[in-house]
Amino acid sequence: MSPELDKRIPAALLILRFFLAIFLLQWSIEKLILPNAAASIARSFYGVTLPVSASYALGVAELILSLALLFGFYRTISYGLSLLVHTVTVIVSWRQLFDPWGLAKVGSHLWVSTWPTWGGFAALFLMREWDTWTVDGWRQSRSALPTDEATSLQ
Repeated sequence: MSPELDKRIPAALLILRFFLAIFLLQWSIEKLILPNAAASIARSFYGVTLPVSASYALGVAELILSLALLFGFYRTISYGLSLLVHTVTVIVSWRQLFDPWGLAKVGSHLWVSTWPTWGGFAALFLMREWDTWTVDGWRQSRSALPTDEATSLQ
């Protein structure tokens, strides 16, 4: 691989990761500042009754996941869980996804954005080893240094 291409791949993955993390982050913040809205969404889309305390717990868990995704911390786990969270959303909103023009009065064209977002999460997960501008990438580069060099950087 050419050195020029080598530099563009991590940059592209950083951009993808940043915007996917912001996307996920806004949902976690909503659960924390609007727990009743989260309960309403849980009831209408997932068919479960979500108490306010559970909304806060899910918000905190999703906030931790969003930050791990944002910083590329434990890439396999955080990218995989992020993909899983969004996959569940895609599955439970299938009616809206297959009615993008609202003909059956269940969806709107805004739901179509769920597909490319899912594709972004899938692509990021599949390319996680090339996403090196991350906490994991930094830790790997530090462990690759000879011991004297690694300690002198502290």
